Amino acid sequence: MGSTEAAYHVLNILKEAAEKCSKGFPHFIQIAIPLMIQARPTSIVMVNLTRNFLEEFIQLAKERGVDEAVGNVPKIISGIIERVEMVKECVTTLGSRRITDGDVVLTHSYSSTILELFKKAYDRGIKFSVYITESRPIGEGKIAATKISKLGIDTTLIVDSAVRFVMKRISKVFVSADAVAANGAVVNKVGTSAIALAAKEARVRLYVTAGTYKMGLETVFGELIEGVVLSDANLIIPKDKISELAGKVLVRAPLFDVTPPEYIDAIITEVGLIAPQAVPLLIKEVYGWPPKVPSIESLISEVRSL
Repeated sequence: MGSTEAAYHVLNILKEAAEKCSKGFPHFIQIAIPLMIQARPTSIVMVNLTRNFLEEFIQLAKERGVDEAVGNVPKIISGIIERVEMVKECVTTLGSRRITDGDVVLTHSYSSTILELFKKAYDRGIKFSVYITESRPIGEGKIAATKISKLGIDTTLIVDSAVRFVMKRISKVFVSADAVAANGAVVNKVGTSAIALAAKEARVRLYVTAGTYKMGLETVFGELIEGVVLSDANLIIPKDKISELAGKVLVRAPLFDVTPPEYIDAIITEVGLIAPQAVPLLIKEVYGWPPKVPSIESLISEVRSL
């Protein structure tokens, strides 16, 4: 599940809760929202969209009362999703124009935005092929490879460690992002930074698709965005082989990594292609500097006082 899809899932949970337990909804969001964000701490999308929801909910509650605000939760959420979809439409359209006839494109993991970008390029009649990593430890790339292939695009699935081996055949790299930090660093599925390094070495352009709703307004360095590390041996080793591990062997399976801005050629946003180093300027233009946005914790406190 991509970061935007995960955020939509959270919003739909809120919508369902408001419809089924309207009286207890304010208490529900005080408990549920922090837990859902904690489940995917790298997802700035989830933080930003949840912040948007809380701001609109609180404003409406102050103006018209809590009951009416709860009744308007589906409308608030539909509006947020509609705005994000408009952003994705711009990003995928701009990104698809970067693909030309004969391109061999590399991508990583699963992203609905990348899939739509490829579809737009293919529907325009562009002839290109795609290499995609399996994206361990979860293996989302296998799902993405199937969907890309079903579009009619020649698709090759590779193991993650083969990225440098195939890079000499690649003309462009497209990846998505769980988050873009305020310094232009990109947080995405683990392996993205290795791909960026291999692309830089081979002088292959790397594009990141990320609407401004993916920008971490509360960050300065990408490393400040908390990572997730799994320790389930089944993710790495077949069950029937786990017993062969000798001694005290720990399993570490990080889900995300940080790609420095200097390894990224451009970030594709709804306002156009920008250099990663320009992210602070874009954030400053929209939100001021440092970005003046309320924290989730402060918004939850406001809900508590309604």
